Amino acid sequence: MDSVTVSIESLQEFQVQEVSLDGQETYTKPLSMSESLAKLAHKIDFTKPEGEEIDGALADEDKDTKKADVKEESPAVQAVQWPWESVHSKLRCALTEISVLSDILHICRWAKDPRYMVLDPVSQEPTQSKQIIQLLDKKKSLGVAASVLKSGANRMMRQPLNATTASPQKSQHQNDFHADLLRLRQHWRLKKVGSNILGDLSFRTAGSRFWHNGTFEVTKITDVDCDATEKKNVTPLKVTIPSDIEGTSHIQVLIQEGEAEIATASLSQPSRSRVSADAHWQERLEAAQTVLFCKEVFAQIAREAVQLRSPVPHIVVGNQIFCTLFPGVRLCLALCHNTSMDSQIEPLRQPNHSHALEHSLHQLLRELHRSNLSGTTPRPITASLTVSKKRRLAGPQAISRKELTDSQQGECLLEKVLKQAKHIVLRKRVADVINQLSSDLQDPVILVHWSAHTQPLVSTAKIHISTSGYEQMAMILLQLTVEVDQIRVLCKDGRVIHANYEQQQLKDLLRCQISQHQIACVFSLSKSMNMHVLHYNLHLGVGSASKLGNASSVLISTHHGQRTLAVRSDPLNGIRVQVKGCKNPHDTEQKSNVVTDPKWETIMTDYREVDMDRIPGRTFVNKMELLMAVLAS
Repeated sequence: MDSVTVSIESLQEFQVQEVSLDGQETYTKPLSMSESLAKLAHKIDFTKPEGEEIDGALADEDKDTKKADVKEESPAVQAVQWPWESVHSKLRCALTEISVLSDILHICRWAKDPRYMVLDPVSQEPTQSKQIIQLLDKKKSLGVAASVLKSGANRMMRQPLNATTASPQKSQHQNDFHADLLRLRQHWRLKKVGSNILGDLSFRTAGSRFWHNGTFEVTKITDVDCDATEKKNVTPLKVTIPSDIEGTSHIQVLIQEGEAEIATASLSQPSRSRVSADAHWQERLEAAQTVLFCKEVFAQIAREAVQLRSPVPHIVVGNQIFCTLFPGVRLCLALCHNTSMDSQIEPLRQPNHSHALEHSLHQLLRELHRSNLSGTTPRPITASLTVSKKRRLAGPQAISRKELTDSQQGECLLEKVLKQAKHIVLRKRVADVINQLSSDLQDPVILVHWSAHTQPLVSTAKIHISTSGYEQMAMILLQLTVEVDQIRVLCKDGRVIHANYEQQQLKDLLRCQISQHQIACVFSLSKSMNMHVLHYNLHLGVGSASKLGNASSVLISTHHGQRTLAVRSDPLNGIRVQVKGCKNPHDTEQKSNVVTDPKWETIMTDYREVDMDRIPGRTFVNKMELLMAVLAS
């Protein structure tokens, strides 16, 4: 019989999982070796002993053979699962929990209260401390780090020496470039963009929103320019600054009263008025940052001047801002930018330059920078700009929207500058009034002591009014507190008097105090000379009314009662002294034939005014002392 070739096709390795509507079949991937091993392990019943497994396997084989004999064509049927397997597993879990509970009860003891149970601590073996080993590991790690740092420092210290002794001029120039780049990185923020090194001059870390980014470029001088730079002793760093922030810049503050200048000050005035192109990179970068700072401050003030409401509108024209402080007094802010490269001209100070105003303005800007840079604590360490404490506590304290809005409406930069300028003007007016009175009035002596420790918007001064040679008799002390729009005067008796910015009010107040000082001196002098004070009043209510303040008077009698001295002081009309005495018994013209009793000859006559100019003496109190001595004799 001839052999027949039969072709056998292999079975499909993948089982069909799904057949879509278009007839495409989706196959299941075959199990890997680990997955098939895990599947077979799940079929093993570890609860049966080995003999039972063997008997079960044999019984299964017998059943399989019998079923194969009965039904040879039926496919192999999987073994039937044990019906009590779930009950068996639950019983084993219950037995495990009971065993655990029994172990817990063995190590527990009951407390005094039967509701509670106390666990005895389980003794554990003490662990061996490895502090010495940890200390040795730390010491070894620190030694390795120190050796790395020390070797790097020695290499950096040896590099300039080797470069100057053995290497040529090009390598020396290369080393100087990296050394200067290191110094530049210590003072300024640098970043590498591609193959370029860029720096930042802006004040973004202080909350700046100015449009200029303040970016400068750092490059190395080429080999062609090496000889020229070595001759000029210029660093090999080449710093390219934008043209709009080159040169020098400052803000000029000017206070004018009419056409006269009261005070001037410069904000961010550089040490040189002009910076050359060949200057050191540190000097050029500082000047450029000053220019950027001045432009940003001036732009902020100009924006606030337009938005701020004022009785007299502020004027912004180009690089100048005009603001009205008091009637007839205005403040001018000007941005001065010099792009010249000549470094031989130095800045000139004007004769009426106010160092106090300049210091106050610089202090204001530093406080603004500090408030923007360091917010209220607590705050995130990595955050440069944070919200205020009021806004952070708005939620927990249930602050309303109106209260939160009112708390955010603080003073702008221009308002603070205007307040400081007003304070400078008012303080200068007070000093001028005191100086004018002290020069015009030789008697009494006016001394003023300005406090050296003042605030930017508050200045204090003490005024001493006394008579030369009679300081122990009487002295008037006044304390002046000069604020922004008003002057507070604290008198010796505790009275507080408020005066506005007008000079005449302060002048009238001082004249009234001088008038009262003269009467107080006469009162003290009469007591020391054993005379009787009949009447003493600093606010006289009789006689002609005074046009300024109140008149004061004192009425004095001699010890024998034959002479009476009346002194009246008026702030505007001056001092009047009158004397009243007895009739002269030896005067024959005044004798009467009708009155013959001599007792009527001692009747007092009318008051007669004394010409104080004809009495010798340097001061009014000195003249009154001589007059009292004559009347008492």
